[in-house]
Order: sequence, then C-alpha cells, then structure tokens
Amino acid sequence: MSSTLFTTRLLGYLVGLVPLVALLLLFRQAIPQTLALGLATGGTVVSVWVQQAARKRYPYNFKDPGEWWALGVYAALVIGIIVLVQIYWN
Repeated sequence: MSSTLFTTRLLGYLVGLVPLVALLLLFRQAIPQTLALGLATGGTVVSVWVQQAARKRYPYNFKDPGEWWALGVYAALVIGIIVLVQIYWN
C-alpha cells in the first residue's frame, strides 16, 4: 500500500467534509445562513480542486488497498460525525 496515495486521497476526501459539516450546521440552525452557504460553496470548490489535482497525480486504482483504506476512513469519519451530532444535539 502506498502511503502517499492513501494520504493524498484521504486529504481530498477530508476537504469534502467542510461543505458537509457546513450544511449540517445550517440545517441545525447553529450558524447563520450566509456563513453556512459560503462555507459550503467554498468547501465544494476547494474539494473539487483538490480531488482533480490528486486524480492527475494518482489516477483512481481501486486494486490498490490505499484507495479502499482512504475511502473507509472517510466513511467512518462521516458516520461518526453524524452520530455524534445526533447524540449531542438532542
């Protein structure tokens, strides 16, 4: 497993958490609408930019375990964030 591939792909996925968290906070009315929409828009643009740069350097190859590990860690983080928000927000 290539650690640089794992790190690069995971970073690309983690940048995508910014718009997800911004929208989650928007729907929970925890932050103002303009701030949440700005974070979501900016986060989406940066996420797409990072993913495109990573894809040029490391084309997707799901035969490499690093791809699956990065996707799995990202999925676990997203699920963990959603569960924590659900538990602590009520």
